[in-house]
Amino acid sequence: MRRILRESHLELSADYESIVGYLTTFQRQGDNRRWDEFRNKMPVDLLKVWGDVLIECRRNGFVGPRVENNKIVFRQLVNTNLIDNGDLCTLCMRFCSKREFIESGQAKYNMLAGNEYKKQQKPCWMEE
Repeated sequence: MRRILRESHLELSADYESIVGYLTTFQRQGDNRRWDEFRNKMPVDLLKVWGDVLIECRRNGFVGPRVENNKIVFRQLVNTNLIDNGDLCTLCMRFCSKREFIESGQAKYNMLAGNEYKKQQKPCWMEE
């Protein structure tokens, strides 16, 4: 994040403080919040910077940003083998039929219903 914002101390960055403010406001909206609608309130330049931060953090296993004590903190994936619903496919940004299957909720439904979830299709990087 420091590399993208070009600041050694994030607290000194106006962009960082603005992002913290927007995320805090977003978090206060409760259960009915929708990022796709909320993001329209952010200036385009700030949204671009935040998008770059999210892409870089996701590549390094940092997901789920939130504000705690006026600082942005992330959850970190340290091992995809220890969680049921996290794997390389979950973090993949490529479009494929398996990705659509996961995002639609059908994969979770099949897993919970016990509908032969073990016989799912192979990830796109294994198919040929």
